[in-house]
Amino acid sequence: MLELAKQERYILSRIHHLAEFTAIFVLTWFGAVTALGQTSVQEFRNVLRDEAAFTADDFSAIERGEIVVKVLPVKDKREVAICGLVRTQAPLEASLKAFHASMTQQNQNSILEIGKFSSPPALEDLQALSLEDRDIEDLNQCVVGNCKLKMSAAMIERFRKEVDWAAPDYRSQATRLFRQMLLDYVRDYLARGDSALIEYQDQSRGVRLDEEHRSLLEASLYINDFAPELTKYLKDFPRPEITGVEGTITWTKINFGLKPVTILTHVITYTRRPGGVPQILVVSKQLYANHYFDSSLALTALINVPLTGTTSDSYLLYTNRSRADALAGSFSKLKRSLAEGEAVASLAAILLQTRLNLESSSMNQAGSPPRSGKPKIIDWLFGGTRLLWWLMTIIVLIALFGLSKRNSKRNAASFERDH
Repeated sequence: MLELAKQERYILSRIHHLAEFTAIFVLTWFGAVTALGQTSVQEFRNVLRDEAAFTADDFSAIERGEIVVKVLPVKDKREVAICGLVRTQAPLEASLKAFHASMTQQNQNSILEIGKFSSPPALEDLQALSLEDRDIEDLNQCVVGNCKLKMSAAMIERFRKEVDWAAPDYRSQATRLFRQMLLDYVRDYLARGDSALIEYQDQSRGVRLDEEHRSLLEASLYINDFAPELTKYLKDFPRPEITGVEGTITWTKINFGLKPVTILTHVITYTRRPGGVPQILVVSKQLYANHYFDSSLALTALINVPLTGTTSDSYLLYTNRSRADALAGSFSKLKRSLAEGEAVASLAAILLQTRLNLESSSMNQAGSPPRSGKPKIIDWLFGGTRLLWWLMTIIVLIALFGLSKRNSKRNAASFERDH
């Protein structure tokens, strides 16, 4: 209790000095940055303080080149939300490449299969995608409200009606149907946007993905305050279009948890120059996952900040809001706490590696002219979904709880036999 009282007094002390700090911070944060304008800097700082709980110490750490990662508040017990900010002191394209490299270093051993949809999408885009044998066997037992794969009611019924489960080639039939349904789904989404998103009905509680993403977008950090045109584009996709936007839909099969998971992701890259200052905003929106994840929306914002002369700094802001069915139910608070801890550690490691990649690149290319080249959207495949590897903790917990429950039943049965 004494230690808790000390912590409370410390927090109150920080709040008391926040107003005093504000005047100093306006003059020091982003230093000589005048291209953004004083109001924009003030608004950005306010958003980080009010919506992400950034403190005076956090802003000081950023100015020293340190990494700050925060857990964001959530309203849904299935959700984990984080954000991270780092000052990279590099051009946007260099930061983009460094961030991609760090993500690749973290995740290269987890990818089983990977691909992207062409324009227009074709069945050939999915020829490399396989369906696990155990998933196929589970599909044979699927009914609406009780299925081990995340599916809509229509998808479940198609597997029941269109696959001859008594035929020798039922596995091939199921795989072909799975690919065809994903293709139909992507085509429908490209034509109708969020209204085409399915409702998971693998459990008694349905999950409507259009409502999920609307909720995640409304709570998203940065874009609602500083890029409302991108927010509107995401809500109204596929119309109207805005200048500077590129998009693609990718698929991955990832070695994850107890079962590999297949994920569809819509990756939107928006390049703009508000006030003449270049920015790259990358949104990764999960359209489908056959296991574990209900929804996910991530943003990577790279903000170029001109300094004196020809030099510039770059700030990388990453935010991710993700929902998983495993976070609901028993031990929800404990599971989310553990997942948040893993998420913070994972993002901090990725941002640290990004900075190290930039420093290494700067040393290797000292004296050489900078290389040009526009980053490819596919580089951002993992911007939203692969950072979710921290949910492995949840899967382990589920397994442990299952074993514990099984052992309890076994012990109870043994006790009854002995007595």
